[in-house]
Amino acid sequence: MTVALRVAPGDADTMRDRAAIGYVLVAYTISWGCWLPLAATGRVVRVGGAATHLPGLVGPALAAAAMAVLLRRRDVGVGLGRRVLRWRIGAWWLVAVSPLGMLLAGALVAALRGNPPRLADLALINGFPGWGLAGVLLLLVVVNGFGEETGWRGFLQPRLQRRHAPLTAISLVTVVWVGWHAPLFVVLANYRGFSAGTLVGFAIGIFCGAVVLGWLWNRTGSIPAVAVWHALYNLGAATVAASGTIAAVVTSIVITQAVVLVVAELAGRGGVLTPVPAARDTDDQRTRPGVPIGGPGQAAS
Repeated sequence: MTVALRVAPGDADTMRDRAAIGYVLVAYTISWGCWLPLAATGRVVRVGGAATHLPGLVGPALAAAAMAVLLRRRDVGVGLGRRVLRWRIGAWWLVAVSPLGMLLAGALVAALRGNPPRLADLALINGFPGWGLAGVLLLLVVVNGFGEETGWRGFLQPRLQRRHAPLTAISLVTVVWVGWHAPLFVVLANYRGFSAGTLVGFAIGIFCGAVVLGWLWNRTGSIPAVAVWHALYNLGAATVAASGTIAAVVTSIVITQAVVLVVAELAGRGGVLTPVPAARDTDDQRTRPGVPIGGPGQAAS
């Protein structure tokens, strides 16, 4: 026997909104729970210092896993796991590793200006241990890459895109992402002292990064792809070697990419940022409007 329990479209939208809001609250709670004590005690995260902000960077990923449990939805956890393991994306890996090209372009410009970067300085970044370039890059992929992208792109963006157009969803993720950084403006040495103009520039940069990452996510549905892009971008924009010319070149390229994507999306009235099936939220039957619970011969309790 099949009992047709139907969920009205408005109820399904409300459930998704609550899940997204709940996710944001959990992510902020975990990350800020790590960072606010640093701020309260006046500790500053510097290159080579003892204080570190790294545990808080995995807050978005831990929040996504927590929501899979809190929602009591097996499909949420399974879908998230599949996205984490989605490595086979073909030529899209060229996009995922493209920040390396941006870094090389920035290094070339810096060298032409008489200030070539030191390779060792690529391994120096606030709050990271002195593990050498390979070790720091691995840690960047784990904490900045998977730690953030499992949540922002792997969980939050797909849910927002069930109700909003991709560009709108990406903009909402940007707002959440910028706000999540708030305690870091107090504890990170290179963020302290930001002026109002710098904060605006920071927000614009986050939006542009979110557009490129959102596009890569929507075309691949691969958390490893966006995690690698994020990590390599930070290698070219947040390390000691990247300060100044290199960071300017890398961020300028990303801003240009984002502008092209947004203009193409708006001019084409959608389509450029349209997600492939693997990048979409995989709601089970209980949240699909008008779909009965229980298959043939099954009773719903």
